Amino acid sequence: MIRAFSQFRRNVWPILGHTTLDAMRVLDWAVESFQPDELVVGGVSMGGDVAVAVAGIDHRVGRVAAMIATPDWTRPGMTALDDAKTVIDQGEPTAYGQWMFDHLNPMTHLGSFARAPAITFQLGENDLHINRENAVRFKAALAGAYPDAAAQVDIRVHSSLDHLGAGRDPRVEDACLDWLVR
Repeated sequence: MIRAFSQFRRNVWPILGHTTLDAMRVLDWAVESFQPDELVVGGVSMGGDVAVAVAGIDHRVGRVAAMIATPDWTRPGMTALDDAKTVIDQGEPTAYGQWMFDHLNPMTHLGSFARAPAITFQLGENDLHINRENAVRFKAALAGAYPDAAAQVDIRVHSSLDHLGAGRDPRVEDACLDWLVR
């Protein structure tokens, strides 16, 4: 994990991109196998980052639950999990990682959300690893360009929880599951 975070853009952006594209294959399978009325996706931390990205590129996704996650792959202000005072230098991307970012990062593709999928960000009040301001900026940017889409973005901040605490709290998990089955 130390290696991935110290070269986040080099190592993690390709993982975020591939996982986003692979998730579409899973959705294809789900549609073929179950013919659902609506597709929902969710994830925790990086999985939540992917869930939001999938909603941006797959029009079949109607609801997203992003638990302790961000719509901005640059993760401004991301701090170390074990030391909230240490802001992580994320390094530089490879050309491959940059391509994934350029095509899939939700924050820089607001138009992909104009169709207004319902998205909840369930975040910890004391989470300094994933700054809740990232979700706030995403919603505000959507409000400026696509007000109907912004109206579908819900941001919930759970008091007294840091990144790991929120990720392990059953109340936060239940809030995500409740959102997905509405």
